[in-house]
Amino acid sequence: MNKMANYIVSLAAVVLFAGCASGPDFKTYSSTLAPPKGGESRVWFYRPSKIIGSAVQPTLCINDSPVAKAQPGCFFYTDKPPGTYELKCSTEWADKAQLTVVENRTAYVRLSLLPGVFVGHILPKVVPEEQALKEIQGCRLITADGMNKDWKPPVN
Repeated sequence: MNKMANYIVSLAAVVLFAGCASGPDFKTYSSTLAPPKGGESRVWFYRPSKIIGSAVQPTLCINDSPVAKAQPGCFFYTDKPPGTYELKCSTEWADKAQLTVVENRTAYVRLSLLPGVFVGHILPKVVPEEQALKEIQGCRLITADGMNKDWKPPVN
């Protein structure tokens, strides 16, 4: 291979693995957590795709409060009291979903990449536990506290 081909292959490898997390898998990590505080429920967020759209990593907001970046191949969580919440990821436009948290019931939200006009966007979707537990297995924790280690709240 010539130098240009080597460069292109190396660059492709960097882009491919740039968004991958190296934390523990879901089964290992979730088994170590204490249950949510009394009256709260755990909400797991995951983005199973690791390759397609790895540069698209918008911030997930719950009721307009930033939670974490939607990184490919990753999962994170938050504990919430019962209620209805708006989930939103914004790129060229905001994709929204409604989440109803029920006391002492775990919820799962899949973050799926959809094509956009200029850039892809992330669609949050509440999914049944059976489906989520199959899809989340290949994902890795972003950091040990369930948040992105590199993520910082946007400055308004």
